[in-house]
Order: sequence, then C-alpha cells, then structure tokens
Amino acid sequence: MDSSRGVRRPPVFDRVCRLTAASALVGALFLAHPDPGAAQPSPNLSSWLRASRPPVLATGIEVRGAPAIPPGSVIGEVRVVAQDLFDPEKPGEDGRLFRLANQVHRSTRPGVIERQLLFKPGDVFSPELIAESARLLRQNDYLYDVDIRPVLREDGKVDVEVTTRDVWTLEGGASFSRSGGANNTSLWVEDTNVLGTGKELSISRIGTVDRTSNLVRYRDPNLLGSRVRLTLSYADNSDGGRERFELERPFYSLSSRWAAGVRAFRDDRLEQLYTAGKAIVGFNHEHEFLEIYGGLSSGLREGAARRLRFGFTWSDDAFTLSSKFSRSAFKASSSIPKLVTLPPDRRLAYPWISFESVQDRFVVERDLDRIQRSEDLNLGRQFNLLLGLSSPAFGGDGERWIVQSAASTGWRPTRRQLVLAQLGGSTRWADGDAEDLVAGGKVRWYARDFGDQVFYAALGADLAHRLDGEDQLLLGGDSGLRGYPLRYQAGDRRVLLTLEQRFFSDRELFHLVHLGAAVFFDAGQAWFVNPRSQRDPKLAAQERRILKDAGLGLRLGSSRSSRGAVLHLDVAFPLDANRSIERVQWLVTTRDTF
Repeated sequence: MDSSRGVRRPPVFDRVCRLTAASALVGALFLAHPDPGAAQPSPNLSSWLRASRPPVLATGIEVRGAPAIPPGSVIGEVRVVAQDLFDPEKPGEDGRLFRLANQVHRSTRPGVIERQLLFKPGDVFSPELIAESARLLRQNDYLYDVDIRPVLREDGKVDVEVTTRDVWTLEGGASFSRSGGANNTSLWVEDTNVLGTGKELSISRIGTVDRTSNLVRYRDPNLLGSRVRLTLSYADNSDGGRERFELERPFYSLSSRWAAGVRAFRDDRLEQLYTAGKAIVGFNHEHEFLEIYGGLSSGLREGAARRLRFGFTWSDDAFTLSSKFSRSAFKASSSIPKLVTLPPDRRLAYPWISFESVQDRFVVERDLDRIQRSEDLNLGRQFNLLLGLSSPAFGGDGERWIVQSAASTGWRPTRRQLVLAQLGGSTRWADGDAEDLVAGGKVRWYARDFGDQVFYAALGADLAHRLDGEDQLLLGGDSGLRGYPLRYQAGDRRVLLTLEQRFFSDRELFHLVHLGAAVFFDAGQAWFVNPRSQRDPKLAAQERRILKDAGLGLRLGSSRSSRGAVLHLDVAFPLDANRSIERVQWLVTTRDTF
C-alpha cells in the first residue's frame, strides 16, 4: 500500500504517529490511578442524582432518612416497576396523544428485567452487584434509564426496588443521511422489544455508497429465560449476500465463571479500493467464518475479573475478478501499488487461547457522548491478548501466528475532567515478517466548561503493514474528517485530531427530543511511509498535505425511541480543499453518540 517512488515523507508525521501510539500505550498500562476518590461521578451528574433520586451504589449505602445498610444484610423483596413511556403526573405529558401511546405500547415485562438482575431474594446484599445490574440493564436499547433503590426494613432485611422507563420500540419509516458527499437511505420496520419480551426483530432495506441490502434480523438476548444469546440475520445484497448465526453464553458480568459459544458467518460482496474518494479497483470477495470457544474465570477478585478463553477459528477468503472492473483497471491503476493482480485466496484454521483482565472502576456519567442519558465508563485498566497458530495440520493454507491485543484505561486529572485512552492491534506472523498488521491508539479528553458544557478533544493514530489486498487504511468524511469526501485519503499511516465544543440542553422539545449543538475542528492525514510508483503528481502532492476543516452542527437526541440515536445536522468547511472538492459539505448522519 505505497505511493510514488522518490517522494520523501517529512519525519514529523511518523513522529506524531509513534508518539500518539506510545502515549496511548503508556496510559493504558501505567496511568490508571486506583484512587477510589477519583472514580466519583462528575459534579453535573452528582447534582442530577441529588435532585432526582437518592444516592445509589456506594459502600454503606444510605437511603433518604434511613441509616446505612449494614454489611451482611439479606435481600427481602425485589420489586420491578416498569414505567410507561410518558408520565401523566408530569406537566405536559398528560395529553391525549401521550396517553394513547402509553396504552398502545407494551411495557417490558417484569420477568424480563428480573432475569437480568445479578441478585434475588435471600441473597446477601451487595452494592457491587446492584451497580453492575444497573449497568447490564442500561445496555438494553428498550430502556431509557434504570434506577435501583435499596430500602432498609425494620427487621434488618433490604428490599430492592428496580425502576425502569421504557422507550418506544416499534418503529418504521425511512431515513436519509449524507456524509463525505455520499447519500445513504434506508426503509425499515423493527421492534427491539417484541411484546415486552426484550427480543428484537427487524426488516430493512438499506442503500449505501457500496451496496443495497435487504436485511432480516432476529436477536434474543435471553434465550428461554437463560443467559444464552441468539442472533440470526440474513441479507440479500445487490453485490451478494450475508448470513450470520451466533449462539453464546458470554461472560455477562464481572462475576461470571464460564462462557461458551459458536459463531458462523458467510459474506459475499464486491470490494472496492479508493483513491481521492473514487473507487478505482473492485473484485468479488467470498468470506466464510466459523468459531467455537469456551472460557473460564475466577470471577471478581481484588477488584478485577480475569478470564481465560480458548477456541478454534476457521476463516476462508476467496477472490474473483468483478465484471464491474476489467482486468486492465488493475494494471492501469497506479494509485494502488502492488495490486496488479487479484488478492490471493487465504484460509486460516487455528486453535487459540486468550487472556483478559477487567478492573472494576466503573462510573456513571451524563452529557458526555450522549444527550441526557446515563453513560457507564470504566476508568480501570482493561487488557486482552490472543495468540493462535494457523497450520496446514489444522486445515490452513500455511503456517502463521495470529496475534491480537487491546488495552484501555481512564483517569481524572481533576473532578471536572476525564481522560480515556485505548490501544489495540492485530497481525499475522509468517515467513519472518508481519502481514495484515494494523495497530492504533486513541486518547479522548473531556473537560466541563461554561457551567456543565463539555470541551472534547481526541487524538488518534493508526499504522498498517502489508495489508491484505481487500483492506485499506482510509481517511475522509465518513471517518472523522467531516469537510472532505468519504475515503478521500489512503495510506499505511493515519493521524486524526478532533476538537469539539459541545453544548447540551436540558430542554425536551415536545417531550420527544433533547437538543445539543457543537462547534468543531478536524485535522488529519493518511499517507504512505515508503511511497512508490505514484505516477499522478497532483495526487502525490495531495497525499503530502495535512487536511483541516471546521464547522458547526445541531444535535437531536431521541428521548423516547429505542434507537436512542443522535441525529447530526452539520455543515463543514474544508480549509485545504482543491477545486474538485465542494467548498461547503452538508452532513446528515445518525449515530449512537454526540
């Protein structure tokens, strides 16, 4: 994945990439401070908690007007209160339309909530299990928020009241989004909480720059009332198809002692490689994948859960020339070095073993990446390492070592600041060299300003080496550089800086939507360290430039929808654009975060 011969890259770019990755690694391995005082919610969240509900989940829990719950207390009764979409007692939510919505909507059944709790009547009361139960429940798209409130009885037992608020889950319609100068459309009907059972069923037609897809998907997160998860999906695409099957019992909590699962996946699609935002090479890619795994853990000990997984993975990739791109396009393409023929077929078959450690330092935040919704963040150290060996003895086409790793952590420089760092990478080692190596790191900084507004800064860097022929390291309007076309730059190094002033409002328009706004600046570049055979001097000059953009946007966060999505309405201005790029980029996107 190189560019033209003779074009020297300024060493500053490599230094920025290496320093960013190094800083993320140092943060992930050494900078997490296990100071209990540093893991408290922000002042903004603390005020909201004090104003709306009793303090929850600290050792020695106190309930309003009641003494601290003594250690060793036994849970008496567990009550689940599933609230309607709208509260008739709340001003403005007692209208006829809102009452009709409450009547039509099927609230989540109490049994569905109870089966996800990590405690039951007769258990010894544990603040940690209550906190984790709340986190597990908040992962459900069909719940807006969760409040678990312990109440100390006169006889010394503790009743636990679990209050949830549903969102509207039966949805259908059409959507439109635009980013990087490309449009995406979709038509869908879905229910993420069918008849209040917590099961998901969706039928959709999605059109993107790559393909049109007709998709049917079913997901059951608690199969037959157990901790087993089932996922089935089928897609009929304009360039092929996709099938997926997953049946697994994961490590669903920090205290889980075992896990097991099987995953199967088949995908047939047209792969396209991009230069300057335009597809210049394409080929058919058939991918089949099967994985079986098991895992063991000693549970949560000394503030961390350590897990050992072992399994077997089979992955087969086959490539054929697409009729959309002639073979001459491969040979004429000077923008994709070394790709003058189809990528070779590839088969991996390997047993593997992995180790994972998760430190329990979770905090609950609000108005960071989501609008008026609770956000669970882990400031503890998390680490994962996987090692496998693919060999002809197991069915592979060669001998390769498989290595995957990831690490993350977080800390608070002050009570009104939060830093999150992550680092990850994967590669295959064969014939004395790494292949398909991808590694990167990212550091995110949140700082409260202007009262409880947020200034956000993120710096990320990625590197690649001997990528598979179907893969590219890209940067553009669909990957964070909002003022430029999608997939605009390609390379084996990438750096992206994002600065964003975020504004949150506690106003709820029509009792349906929360408002937010942002002013942002992006700067980044993707480039090749050792460019060669880059015949187009204009493209070579473009690759040498750091690209920058600035803009502003409106955020609309759904407060009653299961999608919980944030609609982004942005206008971005490229600051280093040539004549081929529009001077104003309009973006309409839907994301899970701000």
